[in-house]
Amino acid sequence: MNKFPCLINVTFLLALIAPSTAWAQTAPQKIVFVSPQGSDTAGAGTETQAFRTITAAIAANPQEGTVFQLGSGTYSTVTGESFPIRLPKGTVLRGNPSANGTNVVISGGGRFVSSTFASQNIAIAAANDSRIEGVTITNSNPRGYGLWLESSRNVVVTNNNFIRNTHDGIFLTGSTNAYIGNNLFTGNTGSGISALGTSTGEIRNNRFENTGFGLSIGQQSQVLLANNNISRNVDGIVISNTAQPILRGNAIVDNQRNGLVILSNSSNAPRPDLGTISSWGNNNFSNNGESDINNATTIPLVAVGNQINRSRVKGLIDLTASRSPITTPISSSTVPLPSLPLISTNNGNTTPMQPSLTPKPTTIFVPAKPPSQNLPSPVIATNPSDSNNSPMTITIEREYSASSLTPSYPNQVAALPSATLDPTTGKPFQYRVIVANTSSIVTQKVKMMVPDAFRLSRSGRTMLQVGAYSDRPAANDLVQKLSQAGLSAEIIPFR
Repeated sequence: MNKFPCLINVTFLLALIAPSTAWAQTAPQKIVFVSPQGSDTAGAGTETQAFRTITAAIAANPQEGTVFQLGSGTYSTVTGESFPIRLPKGTVLRGNPSANGTNVVISGGGRFVSSTFASQNIAIAAANDSRIEGVTITNSNPRGYGLWLESSRNVVVTNNNFIRNTHDGIFLTGSTNAYIGNNLFTGNTGSGISALGTSTGEIRNNRFENTGFGLSIGQQSQVLLANNNISRNVDGIVISNTAQPILRGNAIVDNQRNGLVILSNSSNAPRPDLGTISSWGNNNFSNNGESDINNATTIPLVAVGNQINRSRVKGLIDLTASRSPITTPISSSTVPLPSLPLISTNNGNTTPMQPSLTPKPTTIFVPAKPPSQNLPSPVIATNPSDSNNSPMTITIEREYSASSLTPSYPNQVAALPSATLDPTTGKPFQYRVIVANTSSIVTQKVKMMVPDAFRLSRSGRTMLQVGAYSDRPAANDLVQKLSQAGLSAEIIPFR
């Protein structure tokens, strides 16, 4: 039986699914076959004698232009994989794009030291000009990420499943520039995608469902979100810091709490573009549990040409186009967004994105009641080294069980089972850093610094747990940083 049914004509297939010339790669020069039934021996990599692990295949063939063609099955530590898998520059990791990788599963994760977010647990890290298509990626490890892109340029991620990652499906940070299209994100605990740093690119024609936040857009990210279906999550999209995403043609419906949340910032505010007179939004905001749009900032949100019910909006919104969105380019060196790509369809045709909604701009300005204080705490973070205009974030390892993790309101009391080992050191947890004051003001301030902080009950005492550590110096360091922010913290035994 042929283990690689999708490999018919490599050159033709690449040309068919390439989203645009701006994102296209040169034709691959070499195909290396991998299968869980293969063997990591000398001479492996042919269709009849495949490598057993992606790790070994990459180590033996790190050259640009290499296609790693994966056969059906699960790639995990059980089959010998070593995580994280590091996809080299200019290479392709391909499973079965026609089936969105439902029968090609990469399961696992390993320690990755990020230059912006310290130690993390990730399944795959991809380099410049790489491509991932037709695979299912899942990472069930504590705080597990599926795909991590850190200042990686011109990465293409298409026709994949990101399922049951315990943090995010995809995490963009640094100056990443990526095209992410035609993927399914479901069952991820944190966010389907988080876009931070100065990340740019397109997130198009994806489906986000049954996840904490469908998308979290923060820091100075300027990604384009187009034609995505974002439904049945806790919250659809959360935008924070000074992010300037562009939203066009998205369906943001049926989420449990809010469709779109724009969070306030002490020194500035996000500037999302939901549509102008010259470029209508064509987004559909409807049937979300608490509000379709929750603008927690003091700046009116400009949104022209969308399907919006004004009674379902919290905060200020300007639907008259009396002003244009304020945008501030990140820098003159920022790579511009590519032109709208051609998206491949199941019948092999390619069609450009065409907005389907053409509503007339409404002439309503809605000064709604003050935004609710019970805003969600995004599972996103700001750069720990950025102290200029963003709150500092301390990376911590949190106690949790996979079934209990969802982004929570500040007043939610968590009674979570204990993890026994600090993933950073591999040693048992010994110290908790807690804040005894659990008032709404203090809780909000703590969560601005540590989004993962949560309420905890111990011996009849309710407190905020801000960190858990195996060594005292790390705990002391967090207490000092909290003190510098005007927060009184203490260290108690971990038991």
